[in-house]
Amino acid sequence: MRRDLLAGQVALLLAGGHTRQALEFVTKGLAPDSKNVALLNLAGVCAASLGENVQAEHFWRQAIAADPDSAQAHYNLGLLLGKLGREAEAEQSYRQAIAVDPTNAEAQNNLGLLLAREKRGEEAQDCYRRVLALDPHNSRALTNLGVLLTGAHRHAEAETCYRQALADSPADGEILCNLGVLLAEQRRDEEAMQCYAETIRLGPENAAAFSNLGMLLARRRQNDEAERCYRRAIALDPDNSQAHTNLGLLLEDGKRMEEALEHQRLAVSLAPRSAKIHSNLANLLAGFRRWDEAEACYGKAIVLDPDSAALHSNLGVMLVSRKREKEAEQCFRQALALDAEYQLARLNLGFLLLRQARFDEAWAYHEARFDPRLPDNGIAAPKVDFPQWRGEALAGKSLLICSEQGFGDQIQFCRYVPLLKEQGASRITLMCREPLKALMESLQGVDALVSAEEVHIAAAPHDYWTFPLSIPLHFKTRLETIPARIPYLRAPAERIGQWSARIAKGQFNVGLVWQGNVHHHNDAHRSLPSLSVLSPLWSVPGVRFFSLQKDGAPPGQPLFDPGADISDFSDTAAIVENMDLVISVDSAVAHLAGALGKACWLLLPAYRSDWRWLEDRADSPWYPALMRLFRQGDDEDWAPLVAEVRRALKETVLEAT
Repeated sequence: MRRDLLAGQVALLLAGGHTRQALEFVTKGLAPDSKNVALLNLAGVCAASLGENVQAEHFWRQAIAADPDSAQAHYNLGLLLGKLGREAEAEQSYRQAIAVDPTNAEAQNNLGLLLAREKRGEEAQDCYRRVLALDPHNSRALTNLGVLLTGAHRHAEAETCYRQALADSPADGEILCNLGVLLAEQRRDEEAMQCYAETIRLGPENAAAFSNLGMLLARRRQNDEAERCYRRAIALDPDNSQAHTNLGLLLEDGKRMEEALEHQRLAVSLAPRSAKIHSNLANLLAGFRRWDEAEACYGKAIVLDPDSAALHSNLGVMLVSRKREKEAEQCFRQALALDAEYQLARLNLGFLLLRQARFDEAWAYHEARFDPRLPDNGIAAPKVDFPQWRGEALAGKSLLICSEQGFGDQIQFCRYVPLLKEQGASRITLMCREPLKALMESLQGVDALVSAEEVHIAAAPHDYWTFPLSIPLHFKTRLETIPARIPYLRAPAERIGQWSARIAKGQFNVGLVWQGNVHHHNDAHRSLPSLSVLSPLWSVPGVRFFSLQKDGAPPGQPLFDPGADISDFSDTAAIVENMDLVISVDSAVAHLAGALGKACWLLLPAYRSDWRWLEDRADSPWYPALMRLFRQGDDEDWAPLVAEVRRALKETVLEAT
């Protein structure tokens, strides 16, 4: 049979799905003509279609031996080797195909994909641009280039690529979906949703579109809708590792931990070469405190992507939790060596150095906390027309001190305001949240006080603005120079009098705080499970207990509960002024007691104790001679700590009487 007729017959059999017959047919044709390059290429296609990869490789290598200038054979072999994960050999085959035929756009495009997977972005871009030089309307090359540019945060160029591709292929769901990802990354959410909706309209079975839409909805905290999208994506494509891992993240956020673990494990099994998915599983396992398994997962992720700053930083966070701080520091520094602008690693290193009282370095790293590139977008800078203070001379200058983070942070760091005034600041405006406003009126050095809600007042012209936790950096605060002019806050005299009339004298009065901010990331560990954990204290004679919780105490406990009558921190401060002692978990009230000059015993968790309480100290240089720190043991049991507090309280009451 003539070669062209034989090739035509094979093509017909392939088109009809008769691949095995096609292979047998072409093999017979090769018997008398074993060096026929066209037939060898066809035989390779048939074998590869049947999954007989060894045989396919054999046919294509025979074709190349017969004709080293067969661009098609080199290209086909490159496709197979890439599929088998033999990237170096695949790259060589693609390059040989291109050397033989520089106009082979498919070889250029696939070489670009291979290089992109190996994170050789500039080389991959060159490949796609060579394709576009040959064919400016090649939508695949435009799309692939757009993906690379998106990853490099070259958003405008990426959008141009996608829109050019859509001009030629307006019904291409892949391009629309990729454009949606780009728009979502730029927080152009409505446009992104339109892209995903159109993609789904064109292809209701498009699992990637549902998965990407789920990511957008999850970021907007529309969790129920996001979950439905992820589950729809999985129903359409059960092997969609991205949908499984993202659903796992969503379930973890919703505290549905076992379900989350199931999906993360499945995602890893589906994409064992994905460093990101290994990292997601590692983060979840760390949350379960399955430390060894988590560390192994981080190790696998780093092997897969050794140049990822995020992976090294995440491992560092876990090592801090395990109190392996030297190794953690190495991880954070390695992350920054890989990417000096990776702000989360800077912040994590800052927290570690602060815990260790290595303030010389720490404060500068701590500045990363308000960087908008953080995963939670950091602490938003004020929308004002004047610059941030970076330590310039303040003589004759006006300064706005903005509100940041929690009530405790504001109370702890407002101590710097009188020092700023002493540096010659002509006008200091202090912004704080409304519940602190009446209390902050007692702070020296404040010329104007505005609540965080009164943005229009705070935005009035000043020479500079600053965050309160940035001030120690510019004061070059060290352990031995922490300003501690205590008290620096006072409750209003009339409120002290009002509460004094309600608080009986003659006993040792102790204020209690057992619950901090429920939204704090470590609340489950730093707050007590319930007030009953403190019940051993009830047996100490001569003590009367008072709840300092604004939301009140549970019924049936032997303590005075003024919770419903506490309107703001001025009331809390007035009650504290009438106490002999405050016993508190890590909370704003503990800082309040210290700022008022009241003795405070602080109950600290073993797990992720806050940086400001330093390491292994029983006192605090922030509140010297006032604060006594009781630390939970490594078993994380509150009972031994409370027993220690009971003994100390009994001794203190005896000394007071």
